[in-house]
Parts: sequence; structure tokens; C-alpha cells
Amino acid sequence: MFFFSSKNEILESVGLDIGTSFIKVVQLKRDKEKIVLETYGEIALGPYAGLASGQAVHLGEEKTIEALKDLFKEAKITAKDTTVAIDPSAAYVSLVKVPKVEDNELRTMMPLEARKYIPVPLTEVQMDWWHVPTNINIGAEERMINVVLAAVNNETLTNYDRMVQKLELKNVEYEINGYSLIRGSSPLAKGMVLYVDIGAQVTTLSLTYQSIVLDMHVISRGSQDSTIQLSKALSIPIDTAEETKQTFGYLGDKSNPYVKDIMELSSYPLFGEVARLSLMYERKYNQNIEGIILSGGGARVPGIIDVYNQTVHIAGRVITPFEQIEVPSFLAEMIAKVGPSYAVAIGCALKKLTPQ
Repeated sequence: MFFFSSKNEILESVGLDIGTSFIKVVQLKRDKEKIVLETYGEIALGPYAGLASGQAVHLGEEKTIEALKDLFKEAKITAKDTTVAIDPSAAYVSLVKVPKVEDNELRTMMPLEARKYIPVPLTEVQMDWWHVPTNINIGAEERMINVVLAAVNNETLTNYDRMVQKLELKNVEYEINGYSLIRGSSPLAKGMVLYVDIGAQVTTLSLTYQSIVLDMHVISRGSQDSTIQLSKALSIPIDTAEETKQTFGYLGDKSNPYVKDIMELSSYPLFGEVARLSLMYERKYNQNIEGIILSGGGARVPGIIDVYNQTVHIAGRVITPFEQIEVPSFLAEMIAKVGPSYAVAIGCALKKLTPQ
């Protein structure tokens, strides 16, 4: 369906993450036993629609391709083998329990089961499913097996196909966000982990167990909410509010005590929903969540763990995806700042360079 592998050995790979406010790209190279960062970059989409940098926007295909070409040129992307992260709002993932049957019976059964979980007609999606290994016990019942069901909108895949063809990329694979985050996170957890990918407009929750995505949920809240609240409360332009958020964040500005208050208040709806859903997941799967990993541009905001801890009572940390690849020493400081934004793109690029 939308998960397939290239049989030829690949030494260079591109990871592409197309968001609503930025597009991120990473190019990695395998050098014997090491994986080396060759280049990376991001481009803001707001200016392509006459908006400020950092603002979320839904560009048409032509403008998106223009932005992609500009980014590939600026970042000096030369590799062609690419993995693209699928827009989370166009994907569905859920763990389902089905009777223990032979695979041929399961192929007949799954489309019927899928109608219970996928909120659109099955003719509008590409669907796939895979067994959860029997040594992983996630509330399994006698005579039942756990199967992960996944689906992606046909229209989204068609749009991606047209874009990658115009970029002349090859061996292109598409991957659900959560799997890219697992690969871009180190070390691999043995228990249940919740990834919280904070974008500009939406936040994607991916519940994982070892290397398997069990569930995915998209919250209609993102880091842009804080920018808008700062702009309104302080009567400042959006671009100034975005700069204030990125500079001072949840730690606040000593010259303006209101910044911290506004930032904290704007975070409560998002982290309140994370707390609610994490509790729901623990009850649903009868498992404690081992930890929560924050990623995305929203995880770069200074002081985010402090404000997270005020609302969510599960240990949390910010993802550090560049730790597992070799990075030039002169980039170390910059990489530490931007790392969370590139977690998905790095995970995508690693897909073709690491054992499946």
C-alpha cells in the first residue's frame, strides 16, 4: 500500500516533512557504520501566501512545489532517494482486536472491521494492516489477536505523487508520522510511549509500544495559538509576537511580565487535552505510559517542559533526533536549538539507511 522498501543498497537519503507553516528537509549519508548529516533546511510557507513567517497556511499545489524547489536549492539537496512524512490529518491509525483466523480470512474480515474505525468511505483511502507480534501483550484476549489498522486518503497520496515527480525524486516512500518519530528518537523505549508532535496549527499524538504505532489522534491546537494570543493581548504584529514567543517562550520576558502569563494560559488547552488523552489511553490498553516525548516546532519554545509539567503528570522530555547521527561540531549549538523541528524529517531520512 503505502509502506514499501527498496531492494538496492542506498547510501544517501532525503527525509521530507511538509507542514502547514514550514517544510523541513534532511539529507543523510551512510559512511561505513556511521550515518552523517550532509545538509538540512527549512522554509516558511507564510510568505508564499503573503503572511508572516511561522503562520500556518494551506498553499495550493503550485505554490507548495515552488516552496519545495526553493528549499531544495537553498539546502543544496542532491540525493534523490526520498521518504515523505504523511500529513497526520490525512491518516488513520488504530489497534483493533479480531478473532484468530488464517490470513486469507483476515483479508476478507479487515475491510468490514475498518468501517468501524475509519470515518470516511473505504474507496477514498489506501488501507493496510499488520499483526502485532504475539510476544507483545497489549490487552490481548484468548482467541483474539491484535492488528494495527492504518489508512491514508487517496487524494493526499496523489498530491504527493505529483509533487515528488516534479522534484524528480526517486524510490519515494510515504510514511505515517508516528513511525518517523520512533526512528528519530533514541533510545527505543521498551514500554508504552506517547509522542506529542506540536505543529503550528495542529498537534499529533502517536501512541507507541516498542516500534509499533498503536493509535494516533490529531488535536486542533498548535503553537500558533500562543502567537495569536500574544499578538492580541499585547497589541503587536503577528511576526513580532512569533519572535517574542521564540525568544522568551514560557520563561517570560523580565521587561514585560505579561508575556509569561499569556504563554502559560495559552498552553493549558493543549496540554490539558494531552493529559486527558494519555489517561484515556492508559485505561484503554491497561498499560501505564512510560513517558511522553515532545517534538515539532512547538517543542522548541523555551521553557516548554516547565509548563508541560504544570498540567501533565507523566514524565516528559523534548526529542533530540540529531543524537544518533554524526553532525559537524560547528553546527552543534544550532542543532540543539532546532532539533525538535527536524525529528520527523530525520526519521524519514533514516528509513532507507537503517535495517527495516
